[in-house]
Amino acid sequence: MNISTSTSSLPLSKLKSFHVANIEELDPNMLEECRQNMTSLKEWSIGSCHWLKSMSGWLQQMAGLKSLTIRDCKELVLESMRWKPFKNLSDLVMDNLPQLVSLPLWLQHLVQLKTLEIEDCSGLRSLFPVFQYLTSLERLQIINCKELELSADDIQIFQDQTSLLSLELHNIPKCRHLSEWLQHLTNLKSLGLVNLPNLASLPDEMRSLTTLEYLHINDIPQLEERCEKDIGADWHKIAHIPRIWMNGVGASYPIL
Repeated sequence: MNISTSTSSLPLSKLKSFHVANIEELDPNMLEECRQNMTSLKEWSIGSCHWLKSMSGWLQQMAGLKSLTIRDCKELVLESMRWKPFKNLSDLVMDNLPQLVSLPLWLQHLVQLKTLEIEDCSGLRSLFPVFQYLTSLERLQIINCKELELSADDIQIFQDQTSLLSLELHNIPKCRHLSEWLQHLTNLKSLGLVNLPNLASLPDEMRSLTTLEYLHINDIPQLEERCEKDIGADWHKIAHIPRIWMNGVGASYPIL
């Protein structure tokens, strides 16, 4: 798809939401016009722009941006982006960005960030050190990040995450331990663990998650066996959770 149509007839200054996908190339003049006029933009989504290597030139005037989604941009290097246009950002989705090896340093300045979704980022190896600064985060979802490691060494990056309400970890083969960092998620209400083949047990710190209302475990056979009601080796760690869903079967247990 090529875009060459003039945007002069569009009220860009009043535009709140902008979605761009499957663009093979972009007219520089159009880009400049968008950059100068989209001053009211709140939501921006960009996907499948394989030629895109940097977004810095797109964002200078977007100080009010609340939501940003970046998908399938295989050449994009996020580290080069400037953080100031994102100071009001509350929702960020990063999906299928092979160049992402660690969280960009500018993320630490996003003091309003509430939701972070990371999916299919095959090169991502660590959340350290940036994640520890996202202290307003309420929802974290990480899916299909096969090189990401979460271990006892990550306790430092989670110790200030007292605002986190929902945590979803799906298909992360190198996630072998949840360990001590769980105890710092003192307001966590929902925890989802899906297809973590090397996660063999739950830590004792699960018992300290007294606000946890919902636990979802799926495609982790060894863990599901240990969490079987009353007889599983890890049951005593999760018995206080009102709603537990395992392998497609839901159950509500009274708080003991």
